[in-house]
Amino acid sequence: MITVSGAMEKALLQHFICRKLEISYAIQKPFPFFEGLRDKSFITEKMYRESLEACTNLVPVSRVVYNTLTQLEKTFNLSLLLTLFSQINLREYPNLMEIFGSFRSGNVIAILLALEGLLC
Repeated sequence: MITVSGAMEKALLQHFICRKLEISYAIQKPFPFFEGLRDKSFITEKMYRESLEACTNLVPVSRVVYNTLTQLEKTFNLSLLLTLFSQINLREYPNLMEIFGSFRSGNVIAILLALEGLLC
């Protein structure tokens, strides 16, 4: 199993926080973003329903995504990045590709790719 130093995980979290607004604007529609988070248990069924309801009630999707990412900061881990930058999300939200590229420094991308093989 791959282990990541606390310093590396802290650096990734800080970078995630710095790019959170850009990520929020890259997600322009609720599907499949919220489903992926729910299916991998990053958000509860209740939070999933509330997020979709907010989008239906004309709250901008970017605002709902931002609020969700803010909640996910509290439990941040590398598997969240794998889900966020999954092949499905990169295909559905092409603007995520540039943001994903910003995480490609040093061994970060190698760690993420190696972990991808460990997760479903």
